[in-house]
Amino acid sequence: MSRDDPPEDDASEYDDLGPNGGLGGAGDDLAPAGLEAVSLADLDPGPLVTGAFVGLAGLLFLLQPVVPFVELGALRVRPVALSALALAVGLWVGAAVYLRRGKRLVGGAHGVGAVGWSGIVLGTAAGNGTVLLGAIVVLVVGMVALAVESRRYT
Repeated sequence: MSRDDPPEDDASEYDDLGPNGGLGGAGDDLAPAGLEAVSLADLDPGPLVTGAFVGLAGLLFLLQPVVPFVELGALRVRPVALSALALAVGLWVGAAVYLRRGKRLVGGAHGVGAVGWSGIVLGTAAGNGTVLLGAIVVLVVGMVALAVESRRYT
């Protein structure tokens, strides 16, 4: 049979696509295996909360050019400052979630980021250059240490 000749059975052309020839009939699941019955109850709240704070931080960061200040009671705060605070909170939550699960490398990465970003927030808010510089050193040293440690997992 040449390449241009039609197959004897049209469905045989799709045999490698899954059950029932991949033709979309009954029993042909187009979803990846294991995702047939995913519900909201199956979602893990720890990483979702961490991701929500990190996403909020990104949104507040992008809001800075449009909204110069956010009023919180008597305080007028720039969105970029709230962004750093939201990122620090998200990293603290992530550190707690992953360290509690025994994932030391991922929890450590979140913990280093949490300490560093918290220091940036506190150092900036207090106008303390020493705290700010210490936070930056923590972030840089922590990133190098985590990069060295992560090489053991590759």
